[in-house]
Amino acid sequence: MARVLIVEDEPSLLKFLSQNLALRGYDVVAAADGQQGLAQARSASPDLILLDLMLPGFSGWDVLKQLAREGILERTPVIVVTAASREEDEQRARMLGATDYLVKPFGVPEMLSRIRALLPAPFGS
Repeated sequence: MARVLIVEDEPSLLKFLSQNLALRGYDVVAAADGQQGLAQARSASPDLILLDLMLPGFSGWDVLKQLAREGILERTPVIVVTAASREEDEQRARMLGATDYLVKPFGVPEMLSRIRALLPAPFGS
């Protein structure tokens, strides 16, 4: 079962994403801020990370930089999930090691197609 780490500070969106992925057979690990997300990326060995950029304190930008420094990005794809829709933000995220970039708001089918492009679909879904 593929493990997905979701790093999102908005409780309702975190719950929504977690439930949708769990219903589709993914093992979901959640973090509400950048520090928790980084700790979970180290300890939970996720197969993929969904990372918000606009996190309080330790931002998603900081998380990306640290994941790159620690070599985690070499084995774990990151899909940035953010309201930051400027092209410069996407370019910067990709330069820091993000695999994909998904702008909020987005639909579940779009999110799932991005995830499935990087991970095998659980349950053959």
